[in-house]
Amino acid sequence: MNPVLSRATLAVPVALLLIIGCVLPLALLLVFSFFTVDMDAFVMVPDFSGGNWLQMATKPIFGLLIGKAVLYGSVTAVLTACLGYPVALAIASLSRNAKSLAGVVLLTPLYTGEIVRIYAWRVLLGSEGLVNALLKGIGLIDEPLKFLLFTPFTTYLVLVYNTLPFMVLPIWISAELVDRRLIEAARDLGARPIEAFFKVTLPLTTPGLAVGLFAVFALAAGDMLTPSMLGGTSGSTPMALIDNLFGTAFDWPLASALALSLLMVLFGCASAMAWLLLRLKGARAVLQRGLQ
Repeated sequence: MNPVLSRATLAVPVALLLIIGCVLPLALLLVFSFFTVDMDAFVMVPDFSGGNWLQMATKPIFGLLIGKAVLYGSVTAVLTACLGYPVALAIASLSRNAKSLAGVVLLTPLYTGEIVRIYAWRVLLGSEGLVNALLKGIGLIDEPLKFLLFTPFTTYLVLVYNTLPFMVLPIWISAELVDRRLIEAARDLGARPIEAFFKVTLPLTTPGLAVGLFAVFALAAGDMLTPSMLGGTSGSTPMALIDNLFGTAFDWPLASALALSLLMVLFGCASAMAWLLLRLKGARAVLQRGLQ
């Protein structure tokens, strides 16, 4: 069988799945964004004046919500990178059996639903929760710490917890592709460990770091449940507004415009972040080695 024909044939189901599951929904959102709602008849009617997109550009509330989503994604991505990078390098240096165990431990939080994890954190950090009870028991505090729950601190803490595996895994895979002889050569040439890290290890693991930042940024910026259930009064997000517009308010055209605006901004920010990282010296080399 012709290998080119074989690859093309195998790609057909994937292409169809992408078209049905991704392209068509986005096309529908684009079409709906040029409709308006006739509340008397309770139906949507075509309106090509671009009123919904004009609201996106002129009403500050939409810009503020999208900006908050970008902030959630950016801060979470940076925090998970700082925490996940050394963890990934440590796992990559373990024996095969230890790596298997570490992988299971790393993915364990994902075995439960997000709602279950959120309520677990609420129980843990609440006024009568385990953390406050422990701190009171050892005499460090007299009153429960209020900032542990329903604050931006809680939101970022749980976002980092939920997305950390998505940062560690790609960096771990990228670290596995690094030729250890390059690090040894750098050391033999007189480079100190910190110099070998910044000149060899970090550039060669930037593909994994870029993938991790892209994934974590998108997941954190698009998360609705964590900010809404743990962020208190600061937990409003564009995703929550989109859900309300599609549901209770029955304003599908405005919701579609907001959803597409959010998607374009988040994709642009994440792509720029990944592109800058992949321009570091050594990133393309390890990418080519991985593809081989």
